[in-house]
Order: sequence, then C-alpha cells, then structure tokens
Amino acid sequence: MRFAAEGMARDPGPRVVHADEPGGLSVLAAAVGPETEPVPDVHAVERAAQAAPWVLATLATLVTVAAEPSLWAAASALVVHHSTLQDRLSQAERLLGWPVREPNGRLRLQPTLALWRLHRNP
Repeated sequence: MRFAAEGMARDPGPRVVHADEPGGLSVLAAAVGPETEPVPDVHAVERAAQAAPWVLATLATLVTVAAEPSLWAAASALVVHHSTLQDRLSQAERLLGWPVREPNGRLRLQPTLALWRLHRNP
C-alpha cells in the first residue's frame, strides 16, 4: 500500500499497486520508516514540487515511459506539447540538480520517487 499514490497532482502515480509489482523496491519499504531521514534526492523532489506544481506529474510520467526512446509519449500522456515538456524538464533538472532526460538520471529518479512516496506514507 505504501507504493500506491493518491493519483492526484500532489501525489501522481498508480492508485493500485499489487504486492508483487515493486519487486526489489520492496527492500526500500522495509528500510524506510517514520524515523528514517529522507535522502537528499527526496528533499530535492519535495523542493521542486513546491517550486513548480506540475513537476511531480511530469517526473512520474517520465519514469513511467522511461523505455520510450523519445519524450513524445510522455508529452502525450501529460497532454502538453513536446516543447512544453522539454521546458518543464529543463526547469525540473535545475530544481533537482541532476539530469532526468538521460538514462542514469531516469534510473536515479525512479527510486527517488519511490522513496518520496514511502516517506509520505510511513
């Protein structure tokens, strides 16, 4: 349940997550509790979300379509023009402090968003 999202702008993502879906990410759930201090990347996501209300939905969509070679699928899912998405990602990268359009950045983003959600749902 801790990996499930509200499905709203403040907590975008899947509202239903089956127990077998998180796979290795379930180790994170066991390691993150109410007394656990969030890692700097989680703080960066929270600051970015406070600075730009669209950032969480944009980042969550980006990692959902991470296998897509272009950002067209993410732009389509967000119902924004691809140039708008490019502008948003540039701003998100400045707010976060790391690139999210590169494979390593997307890889870093996926567990960061999972950790962010786990800290919101202790």
